[in-house]
Amino acid sequence: MDNSELALIGQLAVSGACLGAMGIFGGLLRHARRRCRHLSEQLGQACALNESLRRQALYDGLTGLPNRLLLEERISSALTRAEREQGAFALLFLDLDGFKTVNDRYGHAAGDLLLMQIASRLSDSLRHADTIARIGGDEFVVLTEIVSAGDIGIIRDKLHQALSQPFQIGADALCISASLGHARYPDDGSSIDALLARADQGMYHLKRQRQSAAIYATQ
Repeated sequence: MDNSELALIGQLAVSGACLGAMGIFGGLLRHARRRCRHLSEQLGQACALNESLRRQALYDGLTGLPNRLLLEERISSALTRAEREQGAFALLFLDLDGFKTVNDRYGHAAGDLLLMQIASRLSDSLRHADTIARIGGDEFVVLTEIVSAGDIGIIRDKLHQALSQPFQIGADALCISASLGHARYPDDGSSIDALLARADQGMYHLKRQRQSAAIYATQ
């Protein structure tokens, strides 16, 4: 075997080694790509689960509105912004009148459907920047930035107007009203608890007045 033949054999050996190495590298690359796709799918599933848990923690399961926890976070942000910019905002506490009667007469399924429709109407009556939260069975709170105290009356009118038309629950058209109280920052408090308590007190004061007037009217 002469030198040229030995050189050819050497070249073939090197080429074979290179092809083998390329095959191994290609296999590793394909495995890495499959692994990346799998990790990407797992990350997507984890993100979806995290978003689902976040919604469960911050939003009402029936109406989809923010719950008390998210409301308090947004009030805290509003406090910080108002303090920095010397601005003002208002909380309106809304409690439905006679909602227990709806549950007793038509059942809780009808009551839930009514709450969902009420939440939708209230949301549609407000600006995108406003927050409407459900914090209890038939209790809602509105957080809204205002320029003057007169803005609160405008918002109250919008909320009452949203409830003025009957709600269709199956074959029945139900009429519902609400008692509203409000608190304005900074005039009525400088903390979340103080503002919510003031708005709550105003709502109950109006509700008691209505109940007393109804009792007086029947005597």
